[in-house]
Amino acid sequence: MKNKPAILYVFLANAISGISQGMMMIAITWYINNTIDQPDLYNALFLGSSLLSIVWGPYAGSLIDRYDRRKVMITINVLGGIYMMVCAATALVFDDVPIFLVCGIFIMTVVFYNVHFPNLYAFLQEIVPPASYGKITSAVEIQNQLAFVLSGGLAAVLLEGVPVHVLEALSMQQYAHIMAEPIALEKLIFIDGCTYLVGVLLLWKMSYVSLTERDKRSIPVIKRLQDGLTFLKERPLIFVFGYFSHILFASIMVCSFLILPSYIRHIVEGDAAIFGLSEGLFALGAIFAGILVDRVFRKNRLFGIILFLLLGATIYAVLFFSQSAIVLLVMYLFLGMMNASTRILRTTTLFQLVPNKIIGRTNSFFGVLNTATRILFIVIISQFTFFSDNPDRSMGFLMMMLLIAATVLGLNYKKIQDFKKKTTFD
Repeated sequence: MKNKPAILYVFLANAISGISQGMMMIAITWYINNTIDQPDLYNALFLGSSLLSIVWGPYAGSLIDRYDRRKVMITINVLGGIYMMVCAATALVFDDVPIFLVCGIFIMTVVFYNVHFPNLYAFLQEIVPPASYGKITSAVEIQNQLAFVLSGGLAAVLLEGVPVHVLEALSMQQYAHIMAEPIALEKLIFIDGCTYLVGVLLLWKMSYVSLTERDKRSIPVIKRLQDGLTFLKERPLIFVFGYFSHILFASIMVCSFLILPSYIRHIVEGDAAIFGLSEGLFALGAIFAGILVDRVFRKNRLFGIILFLLLGATIYAVLFFSQSAIVLLVMYLFLGMMNASTRILRTTTLFQLVPNKIIGRTNSFFGVLNTATRILFIVIISQFTFFSDNPDRSMGFLMMMLLIAATVLGLNYKKIQDFKKKTTFD
């Protein structure tokens, strides 16, 4: 495969930053909600950063299509590393991290996510031959899920410390004074800052050959945004496919962050261990799907996406009727498989349908629409007592949304397939 060393550098940098940033976000969530006991502040941050994503997303997409994507990645890492080091230095002076700086880390990370992932996919499309699109999107999904698992495990250990009985079982009780104590937030911030700088070094050494044509003209950002909208307006089938194939991801974000904690507490009468285990099984299912899905559905990815939307709806239906913790864990394993499978097939298809010179704006537009859909779901579920007081009914609501998405794609199945045959090179 061409550009193999560059691909390896990108994956290594993405793995290091993914684990560190995931750990940082978990740490900040825990710090605001539990250490300083300000859940309302966290909710405001979560909503505010989502609204910011809607405004920032299209602009970020235009930057991705305008500038060298390697330099975009380097810039993100440089800015992130500088800010983290400033926060760590501030903690040394004041013996604590001011809460406004902690909130700044959360917002900065969300803003960077809106650049990082569309830029990552655009860059990979640029340096990977079309025949390898399926393999590379599968590899990205597997890596991201592994990073999620590792960041969650490390965050749990670093924030809570290793239980003494675990150290005794491992004959490591002599290290209890180090490993049993939770690590301070400012030390995690310093570690995160170091990983940003490691990413800079890896990306700085990377060289590659572009395999696609990019529009390098100095076009104003507003004009690039207009071009992106015009591209989708002239190709409504890409819009239909890109939006409705993304609904499963929106539903899962709402389920995991809004519904699941209440569902575990009130419906299955579980505890935090069930919550953690469900997320771990979700990631495990995603990894399994990443290994197999593109091989199975390579010849008909749209059929696979519709199938997984229907299976996702079935999972929500089971959770609507069930009151069992075991059933919840099994369903979350399968939900992870459905999510990863849909994302892989969807991303690969968009690589085939959208030229690289406009892929950044296209992915960012769909990201903005997905965020807006997520906010709409949250408002409906949280504001209507019928849903907010009954998390099982919220599962039923998500089931209906996936059925609608699958129906729309099914009704446009032949049109999208015909359009794909005329457009793609795979």
